[in-house]
Amino acid sequence: MTIPNDPTRQRPAAERLASVTAHLARSPSTSSATSSRGEPTPLSNLKAALAALSAILPPDQLSFDLTTRTAHASTFGSFLPPSPASVVVHALSTQDVVSVVNIATHHGIVIIPTGGRTSLEGQHMPTCCNPPEEDKWGGARRAANAKVELLKVERPTIHLSLSRMNRVLKVYEEDFQAIVEPGVGWQSLNQHLAERGSKLFYPIDPAPGAEFGGMVGVGGSGTNTGRLTASPTSAGRRNLTSRLGTVGYGTMRAEWITSLEVVLMDGSVIRTKGTNRARKSSTGWDTARLFLGSEGTLGIITQLTVRLAPVLPLKVALTSFPTVSSAVHTSTSILRRGLSPTSLELLDGTSIRGLNLANLLPGEEKLRERPTVLMRFSGANEEAMGKVLEEVRGIVRENGGEDLRVAIDEEENDVLWKARKYWSQQLLVGEGCRTLITDVCVPLSRLAEFVDRSDTFVGQSGLLAPIVAHIGDGNVHRAILFKGDPKSIAPPPEVEELAKKLALLAIELEGTCAGEHGIGLTKRGYLKRELGEGTLDLMRRIKSELDPLNLLNPGKILFEEGGEVWK
Repeated sequence: MTIPNDPTRQRPAAERLASVTAHLARSPSTSSATSSRGEPTPLSNLKAALAALSAILPPDQLSFDLTTRTAHASTFGSFLPPSPASVVVHALSTQDVVSVVNIATHHGIVIIPTGGRTSLEGQHMPTCCNPPEEDKWGGARRAANAKVELLKVERPTIHLSLSRMNRVLKVYEEDFQAIVEPGVGWQSLNQHLAERGSKLFYPIDPAPGAEFGGMVGVGGSGTNTGRLTASPTSAGRRNLTSRLGTVGYGTMRAEWITSLEVVLMDGSVIRTKGTNRARKSSTGWDTARLFLGSEGTLGIITQLTVRLAPVLPLKVALTSFPTVSSAVHTSTSILRRGLSPTSLELLDGTSIRGLNLANLLPGEEKLRERPTVLMRFSGANEEAMGKVLEEVRGIVRENGGEDLRVAIDEEENDVLWKARKYWSQQLLVGEGCRTLITDVCVPLSRLAEFVDRSDTFVGQSGLLAPIVAHIGDGNVHRAILFKGDPKSIAPPPEVEELAKKLALLAIELEGTCAGEHGIGLTKRGYLKRELGEGTLDLMRRIKSELDPLNLLNPGKILFEEGGEVWK
């Protein structure tokens, strides 16, 4: 489904930019919309683009209804109201994506790729199309006298949904690999592997419902990393329930993605490793890493080769400590002794209070409201894990922790781990609670200092901000809880100020403002301080080369020209 006589296909960036600029200049200005570089974008260009899409795609791949467009313009992680695009295109193939790219490029239309839409920093929000006058959160402007809180899209935009590209194309058991489309979720891949009787699984889980295209785009790791247990069900399938943290398996930026197929904005399709599926390679640049964490700003991923891991038995244990420092010291001692936990998670006393209010443990059991570490270990057999857990008991005692509680079976494994829920924290505030989840990461040696100093900030703010931390890799989430107007497009000033202090503290302690949730709209202002102007300039040059018209998810990660608001 190529576009006949497309004047922009496969041409150098400079020529494409000149061609589209000339095309826009020739078109009559009949709308107040703006092009990617700020020039007027005539309404006729949008109409022409929609007509071209309708000519090559069937009606069920084009959504013009407000309900669907609003759903694709909404996200849990942003306080901005939905900003619906002009159309949602549901791609079914790489060729569909190429066709959309060529039409959008020719007519100067913005493309925002979407998938599972589980991102937390506004990555797929089309606020690029609503230039802010006074809004450092990324560009929302409330529609005057609007009964429904929707934003007018001032730059014609296509939401390109990849969720229907959801096939597991091939599994190579002996190579520990699978080839998947971007709309496949980590959960659905693991279900597919279980149903075919495979002893392999994909171990990274950014969020329930997350799909591989977005997982690579954010380059995250999630609150836990995917893990399977093998408990039979009535259908004879395995329950895909337990999960583990990044201590044992790393993040999406490790070698769990071995190759990508990517559509570039000139309509070309590249495979970052060609036909190479070798387990290791030193051939040229690792270009797949260019797109990891790019948040859909450099190219559109249409196929992935992913690495798989073997399924192993699992044990969950927990214990509590008098201080966060003793909990951190215990965790680092476990790591230094090579005991290889697959996950180490910290809940502070405030989080435990929320857990107790939710009655998540059997028999309404209550935990002591003090820093608590949940651990998971895997091994070849029960005997091996038993020896490891005995050594862990000794480390816990040395650091003043309570006696280690170990799950007696798989059912208790799941009960203990599932008790660690973010939503239970909202019970601390009650009905009308809103949450801003922060996402910083610091070196393990600075983790206790970060928690202590951030406790001071929280106390000064008068807010509640319980901790759920991936203590094994220094990633701390403080969930800032507050009551506010659900229609507000920004958090209260004290909430925003606390989030800012936490991000800047992490950077001061040689850490990052974004451990796993990415940058999107909300973290752009910290990049100059964290990465430096030289690195930002390189990122801008790469963006300009791969997307010279600035049509691909503009305004994410990097501010658009002239829009910088540095923290």
